[in-house]
Amino acid sequence: TSVLEEQMDVRLRQFSGTDEDEEDEHVEFTISDNVYTVEDAIEACGFGWFQIKLSVVAGLVWVVDAMEIMVLSILAPEARCDYGLEPYQESLITTVVFGGMFLGAGLWGKFLDKFGRKRGLFIICVLVSVTSLISAFAPNYISLLVFRCAVGFSVAGSAQAATYYAEFLPAKNRAFCIVLMEMFWALGTIGEVLLAMLILGRLDLNWHWLLGFTAVPVVIDLLAFVFVPESPFYYITAGKNGKAKKVLERVARDNGTKLPSGQLVSTGEKRWIELLRKDIQESETQPNEPLTEEHMSDSNGELPNEDTAKLMPKEIDYTGGTRGRFFDLFSSPDRIHLTSLLWVLWFGAAFGYYGVVLLTTEMLNILKEQQDMSNTSSNVLQCVGSAPAPTHGNCTHLETDDYIQLLWTTAAEIPGILLTMLIIEKLGRKITVAAEFFLAVLFFFLMYICPIHKYVLLALIFGARGVLTGAFQAIYVYTPEAYPTAIRVIGLAVQWLVWEQWLLRLWLKCC
Repeated sequence: TSVLEEQMDVRLRQFSGTDEDEEDEHVEFTISDNVYTVEDAIEACGFGWFQIKLSVVAGLVWVVDAMEIMVLSILAPEARCDYGLEPYQESLITTVVFGGMFLGAGLWGKFLDKFGRKRGLFIICVLVSVTSLISAFAPNYISLLVFRCAVGFSVAGSAQAATYYAEFLPAKNRAFCIVLMEMFWALGTIGEVLLAMLILGRLDLNWHWLLGFTAVPVVIDLLAFVFVPESPFYYITAGKNGKAKKVLERVARDNGTKLPSGQLVSTGEKRWIELLRKDIQESETQPNEPLTEEHMSDSNGELPNEDTAKLMPKEIDYTGGTRGRFFDLFSSPDRIHLTSLLWVLWFGAAFGYYGVVLLTTEMLNILKEQQDMSNTSSNVLQCVGSAPAPTHGNCTHLETDDYIQLLWTTAAEIPGILLTMLIIEKLGRKITVAAEFFLAVLFFFLMYICPIHKYVLLALIFGARGVLTGAFQAIYVYTPEAYPTAIRVIGLAVQWLVWEQWLLRLWLKCC
């Protein structure tokens, strides 16, 4: 048995590979060593001061994303009046942003897989700040479209902040914390409405100033990245076990805890060590059986080297260096089924949520135009055909009262998040999403009542936006959990790619 152990130790040293980064120490381990994975270390460190700091940094990324999305519902009507745009031209201001997201979502996922979560998110924030600021100086309609498309391309990568954040969270805290992070999104949307109320309503400035001030929070986020490290999951999949351990030591130090004893290895390496130890135990109980290399092999009789690892299931990162690929999302019938269903969920949540965001200002503008055409102050929204049709010449700007009403519907995200936080662990991800989708459909159905009073309509929009925010966040929680580490980022990125179907956004706005 000792001879077999020595042979296994040699094989493990070869299997652990070498690090391409010279600064990262190469750690060798033997069959008798205690080993642990990144997941084990995160569980041992628990939730503490480190995760609180990370919550703020990742949350600020979502504040930026939320402000850039919320400004669309305000920018398009304002630009329509200033540039004298037709309805289809107004819709393009929103469409090009989602078109940019469609182009950027898949690319950013691969970028973060290759260059790291922290570095990728930092570059994303730099691009968002630059493109957002440049769009504030757009001299004409065409340049505005180009610059806002660039903003969409940049902000597409912000979804990865959820993955980066989740990779530092213990399993028992993960769902609660990711849903809680949605509060930052709510703060971003509310902050954008308050900013618009101040700049466009009280100060009577134009939308150029609004876009300029919208870029300010990104600068704060850039400074915050100094206080957080790279993801240890990225390091471990890149084969940089030494750097991953240094990050985990920092987490443990900030939280006042200790890492497990032993060597840090990838999930695949730990799996093989467990299999090899099992072979040793079985051989010790069968002394008459000759000891061969088959005791160290898998079911095909092949040693766990890098070549054979390529043929093994993608759920286990055997070499510690395999990164996610798009086709890994469809590597088995179960994976195809999972990815397809997630596409449907993401599309439904995004279509409903962004639809109700854009619907609010459209409804307020239509009511104001109907009041101007009929010379009345009625707050009842008439059916199509029963009231004078709004025309392009009757373009109106939102006033302070309109922004207050928009603020109330935006604030619906807070109770929606709180509701999701209360039920997601008790009911589970699946039932939570299904129940909130059902309520959203009910609210949308009641909006078809016509004529309808403005405040009844706003109440229905409030309810729909609240439950859709919660459903969106519950899906955010489930998606990274459903995929293994190696394809977690690309899996989340592809979901963004699906729901950023910009042609459907054009249909939504034009209709």
